[in-house]
Amino acid sequence: MIDLIIALLILLGSVVIFIAGIGILRFPNLLARMHAVTKVSSFGLLLLLMAINLFALNWGVFIKSIIIFFVLINLSPMASFMLAKVSKQIDEKRTNTE
Repeated sequence: MIDLIIALLILLGSVVIFIAGIGILRFPNLLARMHAVTKVSSFGLLLLLMAINLFALNWGVFIKSIIIFFVLINLSPMASFMLAKVSKQIDEKRTNTE
């Protein structure tokens, strides 16, 4: 039974991350693409980490998974903010030179 749950979590996490990848390719602008990367991929990684923890059933793996998830949750919005800021500055420079 636990193997089935692990397989479903891995499958669901992989599908969510795949959808995020499609969103990166299909969305029209940078801001929409950043949304796909930060929100959806974080949820997909959470599902994969849950599967890893169920498979290992080890406190060391659990602690490392928690650290990985919180680093991703904290750094992903910061990285997307910096991308948006740089994109805005580039657009302002383009409009000023034209």
